[in-house]
Amino acid sequence: MAASVAVLHAPTAGAQAASPLGLGPAGTATVHGDAASTDTLPGRGPGVNPAITSSLTGATCSTVFIGSDGMPVALCTSYVGINPPTPLAPTVKLFHPDTADVLAEVQLAKGALLGGVYGYLDDRDRVVVADGNRRLLAVGHERTAEGPWRMTVEVLADLSPAVPEGDAITGLMPAFDGRVWFATSNGVVGIVRPTGNAPEGGDGSRYDDDNDPGLRFLALPAGERITNGLTVRPGGASVITTRALYEIDSEADGMPVVRWRHGYEVGAGRKPGLLAYGSGTTPTYFGPDDGLIAITDDSERPDLIVLRQADGSEVCRMSAFATTLDPSTAAADGVLIEGPAATENSIIAFDDALVLVNTYGFEYPPFAVDGPAVPPSAPYTGGMTRIDVDVNGSGADETCSRAWTSLSRTASLPKLTTGDGQIHAMAYGPAAADAAFGPAGSQVGPLPGQELLDLGLAQKVGPVFATSTDVETGQEVMRTFVGHAPLDEPMELTGTLAARGDAPGVMWQPTLTRMLRIGPA
Repeated sequence: MAASVAVLHAPTAGAQAASPLGLGPAGTATVHGDAASTDTLPGRGPGVNPAITSSLTGATCSTVFIGSDGMPVALCTSYVGINPPTPLAPTVKLFHPDTADVLAEVQLAKGALLGGVYGYLDDRDRVVVADGNRRLLAVGHERTAEGPWRMTVEVLADLSPAVPEGDAITGLMPAFDGRVWFATSNGVVGIVRPTGNAPEGGDGSRYDDDNDPGLRFLALPAGERITNGLTVRPGGASVITTRALYEIDSEADGMPVVRWRHGYEVGAGRKPGLLAYGSGTTPTYFGPDDGLIAITDDSERPDLIVLRQADGSEVCRMSAFATTLDPSTAAADGVLIEGPAATENSIIAFDDALVLVNTYGFEYPPFAVDGPAVPPSAPYTGGMTRIDVDVNGSGADETCSRAWTSLSRTASLPKLTTGDGQIHAMAYGPAAADAAFGPAGSQVGPLPGQELLDLGLAQKVGPVFATSTDVETGQEVMRTFVGHAPLDEPMELTGTLAARGDAPGVMWQPTLTRMLRIGPA
């Protein structure tokens, strides 16, 4: 990407040009920032010397949203639920925007991974989720007459006709026509028209009439599982399974239909650092009018693959990461990740730049992964890279090229703020016995046994930092000590940032035990 930072800060015409009906604020309403899954947000990062405020949550929060009212709300898995008593209970929690204290929460019916809670924030500041009973819910918040906050729950639809017992929703996103797209672990892709509260004594669904049942779905080929989110555009959605990428259209009556399928190479089994066997990337739309799609495959040395959304034809392909297994893959900076490398994170897309984060070797909790890893464990070296795409080329002129590689040991799903061109995430200190840090992050020497810890404990032991990286140069511009793992293990959880105009924003980031508010007081 030859553009300067100033040009980078002006996204292409298609970027965030439109949002699905009913979706909340741009950047803070979905797991991946927006409907195109670009993992970008408006505004600026938390600055070079942010203040840290936090609360103990009694839970691990997988995703944080911020609505038009400025109130942070998160999808969480409580260690022990109380209504009814349930281990690893899914909950939705509301946080104070200044103190990070929990103001209210509600427990949902338990499902699969981390409670089975996936969702987005709608334009009424409600979290739309599918619970373990396969119902589509809208979870809101309001102040009582006495002053305290409380949560509200509205049943929008019953998805059980499309989601068999034992299956679970893994992707959820509003469509551009007022419906809602969903995808399940076992390969069902559907679309539903939310209809509001069910009649008293009903089954949780109420559809308009017999001619429009409101729920349409299709089953992808047997054996192809869906373990990532879905990405939407006007008239359709992009879904990646453990074997292929699908571009799916919505017909006039809402029936999903496959427009094209692009199979990709897979390895010998689930890689350590990936949640499931297959690609770990939610598809990312980018380029003029969001006409391109970026994913990685699951080969032994994964490739970045860029396809045309219109027909699935390949634009360009190259090694996703520059590693010591193939030094020729390095950028001009010569930096190499100690290989192998792969990613479980969605690809950041900003203008013609794609940013990929290496998660190979990251150890997730056993209940979160789908089957044993091959090999069973590996060192977590981390690393991040930027690849530029010639989005204005055609045919043989369209190319991918690597701009830089960094060796930051990122440990959360990063987000990029477009106001300053910076990538924000949680990260560990140096790998192996390079160094250890004191309470304030000061170096105190090697940590005994660190080599064994780097081979994959689910919760690492050592310092954890908030970091910001310049997307133009790949250089770290902020590193602030926030705590020690295991208590502050980032677990590849998804945070967000609240924009404050031209001033530094506020980064909201969950860890294993806390919710962190990182930014100006």
